[in-house]
Amino acid sequence: MDSPQDRVILSRAGDIATLTLNRPEARNAINYAMLERLDGIMRELWADPPRVLILGATAPGFCAGLDIKDPREADPAHVAVRVRLMHGMLRALRTLPAPVVAAVDGVVAGLGMELVISADLRLASPASRFSYPEPKVAVPSPAGHLVALIGLPRAQEMLLTARWVPADEAERWGLATRVVTDPMRAARELAAEMLALSPISLRLTKESLWLAVEPGADAAMKHHIASVTYAAGTRDRREALAAFRERRPPRFVGE
Repeated sequence: MDSPQDRVILSRAGDIATLTLNRPEARNAINYAMLERLDGIMRELWADPPRVLILGATAPGFCAGLDIKDPREADPAHVAVRVRLMHGMLRALRTLPAPVVAAVDGVVAGLGMELVISADLRLASPASRFSYPEPKVAVPSPAGHLVALIGLPRAQEMLLTARWVPADEAERWGLATRVVTDPMRAARELAAEMLALSPISLRLTKESLWLAVEPGADAAMKHHIASVTYAAGTRDRREALAAFRERRPPRFVGE
């Protein structure tokens, strides 16, 4: 089970498509091959959109973020390619001409957060918890879509402290639409309900929602691409990768 097709699975049942992250031994951390597969799936879905897309993951955890064990992480050129690919994939997901429902259970971090908040509706289990841990590994966090979703003060708290937000708090913030016992079952039920609605109406409404936040989101995306590329060449980033390999706390110096 090492091919990208096994690690990111797209299935269809009638008008409902399901995208499943399937790397449970790494809490579904996304490596470069998986990122390329996600990008390819977005192209496939745009060419033949479902009526509803469900995002899910194989337990335990939804997604622990990008896999920083990739030895190319120390190469700014590789990082620049990866971050552009990541943002292109996320934008395609956010603007997909069909509702997207995330079924979330367990840890959601970094890129996992960006996948979840790219969904239109987010159903989380009580065990779910959310974080942007990038400052712990000397990488700038993306901000644009999170600010649009939960507001500046709450986004500042998440992004500048790297703390974990539990499911009940995430629901109060709007980070999670609802907390449910069985997120995948609830997502399927919600998708079935949406099949009774006008797909044209849902598509055009989603376009309108995106247009309301697109200018700021695009500017934030461009800034994040530039800042991640810059950070990849810093002393702090090299220290973060070394500390990760050596299983010790990093010692950051701001250079």
